[in-house]
Amino acid sequence: MDGGDPTKTHLVLVPLMEQGHMIPMADLALLLATRGARVSFITTPVNARRLRATADRAVEAGLPLRLVELPFPCAEAGLPQGCENVDLVPSLDLFHSFFHCLYLLAGPLKQFLLQNVEPRNSPTCIIADQCLPWTATVAAELSIPRLIFHGPSCFFLLCTLLVTRHKLHEKVADEDEIFAVPELSQTIQVNKRQSLRFFQWPGFEDFLCQIETADDTADGFVLNTFYEMEPWCIDDYRSAVGKEVWPIGPVSLCHKDANSKAVRGNGDAAVDHGGVIEWLDAREPRSVLFVSFGSVASTSPQQLMEIGAALEATGWPFVWAVKTAEQSSEVEEWATEFKQRNQGRGMVMKGWVQQLLILSHPALGGFMTHCGWNSTLEAVAAGVPMVTWPHFADQFLNEKLVVEVLRTGVAVRVKPPEVYQAGELVEREVVERAMERVMGGGEEGEEMRVRARELGEKAMKAVEEGGSSYDSLGKLISRASELSRISAWEPGFS
Repeated sequence: MDGGDPTKTHLVLVPLMEQGHMIPMADLALLLATRGARVSFITTPVNARRLRATADRAVEAGLPLRLVELPFPCAEAGLPQGCENVDLVPSLDLFHSFFHCLYLLAGPLKQFLLQNVEPRNSPTCIIADQCLPWTATVAAELSIPRLIFHGPSCFFLLCTLLVTRHKLHEKVADEDEIFAVPELSQTIQVNKRQSLRFFQWPGFEDFLCQIETADDTADGFVLNTFYEMEPWCIDDYRSAVGKEVWPIGPVSLCHKDANSKAVRGNGDAAVDHGGVIEWLDAREPRSVLFVSFGSVASTSPQQLMEIGAALEATGWPFVWAVKTAEQSSEVEEWATEFKQRNQGRGMVMKGWVQQLLILSHPALGGFMTHCGWNSTLEAVAAGVPMVTWPHFADQFLNEKLVVEVLRTGVAVRVKPPEVYQAGELVEREVVERAMERVMGGGEEGEEMRVRARELGEKAMKAVEEGGSSYDSLGKLISRASELSRISAWEPGFS
């Protein structure tokens, strides 16, 4: 196989079935197909419906990308029928069952690789989410090279790796005791809950060990970030893991027009994105605050009301995304009065929102976010400063990257909660102060906004031809082809 010819490269992408992981891998699929590589995107029927509009647009544009639907054996794992995404898991008690079900996809994936691939276009390489360690076994059995797609920031990956290597969690007894992450070029102080790796939770010990083993056998790591934002993190992480690392983001910038941004991640949702865009069009540039905490984090009714009171007090125009699960009778009654009081000044959107479309609008002046990496990086790419309010997992270290390293955001400074649980109630005055520092804030606010805009410009240049991420993507494709030649895999071998 010619490493210089991407059209002879066939990459098989296997995402974790969770919106925050699946969406950036779908963007990566588009980027790879745009560069001429053939891409098979592994998914399940429910998730395929969410991605269908994006895939159809790719096919219409002549891109060599296809969705491959594998059956998701919910019944075998004791899950409700159709429970094919993390955001559809009805309770924390079923999380173990969901991840067990993911392991059951190994057989169907192997059959696809063996039987449904033309000999002239055999798989070059698997790119799998880090949270799917069972793909290592499939790749090894078929002698297919395997790269890992990392969803979080490189800052998070580096910090948690160093904390683990120095066994700091074993040396620190108190959950709230502050310690410095060792070996960093900048002093970053954390506690145990802020520096947990994914699945470093009670009951997931075996799964975490499997992830670590799969990392050790991978041929390299693909990161949704860009070099100009995390240069020392990327350099230090590459040295620490001793493997090739390709920063190829922000992958969200592959969506150039409004229609592409609108269908990203949930193309089957009946959302009229035109309404919010028309509303934003009538606002002054950089005057609107957008509030959204992603698809998983939960906000209590009391906290929603405190956020609403803070929004009212600031006087800034706002767009506020409230999840369907948060709309209790108590919230509905309060929300009705809240909307009446703020008619014309604010927009409250229920359910799924087209976040990328909103963030990229020139009226956006600030973004209150849970600091999920996709949301964080999308705000960076749009040049929008942030009010940071992490809830769990990598979000606490993402906040530190934004606030302490990049200095493009202000922390609400809530105490880290237990995993996936609501934290302590933050009063409206605290929330309001953070909002005001980002949206107004005098000299401090203006300097923050300038840094955010400059970083957004660097993000755009990184993905353009000749940019760092553009070049890194080309090197990834070439390396995948080179690894495939070394492996010399042929269909039918097992």
